[in-house]
Amino acid sequence: MKINSSILWIAAICLLISGCSNYRELNELGVIIGMGIDNNDDPKNPYKVTYQVINPSGLAQTSTSGGKGLAVINYTVTAKTILEAYAKASAIIPRESNNSHLSLIIIGEELARNGLDLLFDAIDRGKNQRVSVPIFIARGRTAEYLLGVIEPLEVTPGKNIISTTKSEQNEYGSSSEVLLYETISELMSEGKDVALPGIRIRNDSKEAKQISNFETTAPTYIEAKGLALFRKGKMVRWLDGETARGVQFVTSELKRTEVVIPCSENESATITVIRVKSKMKTKINHEKPVIHTNLNVMGEMMQTSCDLDMSDPKLLKDFERKMENELKKQITRTISIAQKEKSDIFGFGDSLSRTNPDYWRKHKKNWDNLFSDAEISMKINVDIINSGMRMEPYKPK
Repeated sequence: MKINSSILWIAAICLLISGCSNYRELNELGVIIGMGIDNNDDPKNPYKVTYQVINPSGLAQTSTSGGKGLAVINYTVTAKTILEAYAKASAIIPRESNNSHLSLIIIGEELARNGLDLLFDAIDRGKNQRVSVPIFIARGRTAEYLLGVIEPLEVTPGKNIISTTKSEQNEYGSSSEVLLYETISELMSEGKDVALPGIRIRNDSKEAKQISNFETTAPTYIEAKGLALFRKGKMVRWLDGETARGVQFVTSELKRTEVVIPCSENESATITVIRVKSKMKTKINHEKPVIHTNLNVMGEMMQTSCDLDMSDPKLLKDFERKMENELKKQITRTISIAQKEKSDIFGFGDSLSRTNPDYWRKHKKNWDNLFSDAEISMKINVDIINSGMRMEPYKPK
């Protein structure tokens, strides 16, 4: 019994010691919540990395007293590699750096066009790194600049960027959130290229990075804008509006959007898409790939400026046909642009590698050219399930 009790005491002491060995007070940590990576003109230090660190006193002041203390502080360093940048940041961040709460990464457009290469290698290898972090491309500005904008509605710029992108994805669908591990997987893939959401500055002014940005009804703010197309790890162009939304239709990433259909020469109807289900398949015909895309779209008639009787089922069928033609035109334009850039952001090559592995092994090194010349076969089925609460539009007196 004495031996057993001694073992229990030793075990209890070991648990207490180990539980406190890595303990840190919050005021001892520099919690990094955002990271921006830009191209640097110095070839000896090709990367400029900005770390956005939580300011606990400013965060408390902003959230409780309504004061104007800044919730975040940005620190920028230049380095040969991303890992070296993190080490160098210790010389300017006055607390022990902690990146386990990293919530987003922004890549400058210039760096994206030069190529991502093995940019995320250090982040992917790190023991305490999060790989479920969304990636964005800074459009027309540096990542450093975007992380410095003082947002009027959100406590931190990072939170605003994530919230804005999710809102845009849920309501219009021209962009989508892409996580770090998905980006790395696509960079490694031989049958799928990368497409990343873009963000840009609106109403840019001298006050953008100052507290005075709060004190106007037309402040500088960050906007979710378009998709950046990549080919073999290098950004080649932007997709905007309907062409960017076409990507989400094909990949079934779209959650909700509005499609405007003309119903007379100067009037139109708006149909809200509430569900999209797509199937992609790449078949081989006479040794050449044929891209097959089948979409099932469900929508609701939500607005019309035409004098129409929506109780007539033939009328809804007519709008279904018009919407099928409109979507086919928009999505074909999107795929054609991707083919021109030889950027298979849809994963048709990935699909082919599963359905016809022998052909893929033989032709995968030439897939970008085969994809560029591939025939497109598209079938779209639209089902408008209702016309809202009103059968006829109101008529002004």
